[in-house]
Amino acid sequence: MNGHEGLICTALAKTFPPDGRGLKGVSLEVFPGESYALIGANGAGKTTLLNLCLGFLPPDSGDIRIGGHSLIQDPLWAKQTLAYVPEVTRLYGHLSALENLSFFEGLLGRQHDRLACLDLLSSLAFPESAADQPVGIYSKGMRQKVSLAIGLQKGAKVFLLDEPTSGLDPKTTGEVTQLLRKIAGEGKTVLFTTHNLNTIQRGANRVGILKDGRLILIPFI
Repeated sequence: MNGHEGLICTALAKTFPPDGRGLKGVSLEVFPGESYALIGANGAGKTTLLNLCLGFLPPDSGDIRIGGHSLIQDPLWAKQTLAYVPEVTRLYGHLSALENLSFFEGLLGRQHDRLACLDLLSSLAFPESAADQPVGIYSKGMRQKVSLAIGLQKGAKVFLLDEPTSGLDPKTTGEVTQLLRKIAGEGKTVLFTTHNLNTIQRGANRVGILKDGRLILIPFI
């Protein structure tokens, strides 16, 4: 099954001894143009699902397709179309936003275009006045925006985000939530975990609940 170019998880299972916690045959589809919120109590399997989709863990059984390619059979291609924004962003703190973007452009074999990067940051409501300041002094919301910019610059089709609005003030939460919708509206696939009801209501097209390793689907909202 090739499916679409979004994210498809089919009968994913991953068990952790000694208590057998993990995922129990989770099937999930997130389509291009969708922003999907994944919720559930701690230990329900949200982080496990993200780690499987990122290739950090191998599933016991099942398949994951990202951008139309199997993560298990063709991991390099699948990861090339994937962007990940963790709860604690991993950027080079001594470098500025523009320097971080330039570094990742270099990894892709591209020449740095300062004006294009400024335009990209501006599209994410990032203040131009901070673009040359070190990331280490940024707020969490600003670091989230830089991470999203790196994913967009890469040309990623599927975005995975872990608690993107955790610890943000209400204004920044609203901005990041709107960005999730915006990125999905541009034809990308967005899957994020959250405990924030406002983020769910304003940032998601659909919601799924993980409970005891199984997925409970909620209709479109």
